[in-house]
Amino acid sequence: MTRSTIAVSACAMVTLYAVNYALTALALRSMSPFLLLLLRFGISVVVLLVVCAVLRTPIPRGRLLGAAAGAGLLSQAGQFVGAYWALGHGVGAGFTALVIAMNPVVTAVLSRLILRRRSSRRALLSVVLGAAAVLVACLPIVLSDPRIGPMILAVGGSLLAVSLGALWQGRSLRTVHPVMFTLIGVLVSVPVTGALVWTEPPRPPADAASWALLGAIVAIGLAGTTLYSALVRAVGADAASILFSVIPAATAVAALIVLGEPLTVAGVVGLALGAAASVLRLGDDRPSSADPTAEAAVEESRVPARSAPQP
Repeated sequence: MTRSTIAVSACAMVTLYAVNYALTALALRSMSPFLLLLLRFGISVVVLLVVCAVLRTPIPRGRLLGAAAGAGLLSQAGQFVGAYWALGHGVGAGFTALVIAMNPVVTAVLSRLILRRRSSRRALLSVVLGAAAVLVACLPIVLSDPRIGPMILAVGGSLLAVSLGALWQGRSLRTVHPVMFTLIGVLVSVPVTGALVWTEPPRPPADAASWALLGAIVAIGLAGTTLYSALVRAVGADAASILFSVIPAATAVAALIVLGEPLTVAGVVGLALGAAASVLRLGDDRPSSADPTAEAAVEESRVPARSAPQP
């Protein structure tokens, strides 16, 4: 990706995630969370199969396929099961976005612990700005909403899953096309979500408007998660994760449009801080040091091949 492509993709990904949080909160007023997620995954599989067939996207084999399935399960079911359950049980979109938006901080910590990665000062500053954006945008919502309880654990699990999935993808799955990675993740998530549907009384879409809303959630969700996978592939998990710091404030804007919730000064300030963090991190030219083996392979590929000796 070029810098301009990365910038456009980043803005689109944040917008899509924010709008989908608001639309999902709206849909869960009349539908049960796990059934909604199962329908989303099921429809997504059909759409992605068609897209991969048209693009003739290669299917990973052997260990690469197993890694894609594991990382995809974390990135899809791991990310959305807890978030949907929390949203379906009264936790607002703002609080859910708040917890998920701590992705840059968790990813930075996990990178340090698991991958032994040392971040530049610019990257560390972007993480601090991102955390500040999250707190400024959503702290008023958290303080005014006492319904925390086990919801923190549920959404916190989603946060951990999406961070681990992105790190796994960024380190081992750069050769897997983002659309194929999304397809594999959604496909392996269907059985998990299907089992969870029976843990509560299912409430399917009741009318044409509900089905149209589901269609919008599927389309926007596919575009958002695929874009995020593409950004992880292009710039690495650390850099891509910083975009989640903008999502809470962007969700507040989407909630204003979709749900009629008022936009606060804290939301505007959080949006500005998150945008600054993203520009700072995505503009960092320092190469990632997550995988020395992969870096060596990249450097070797840049060396011109020597001509074979003539007989």
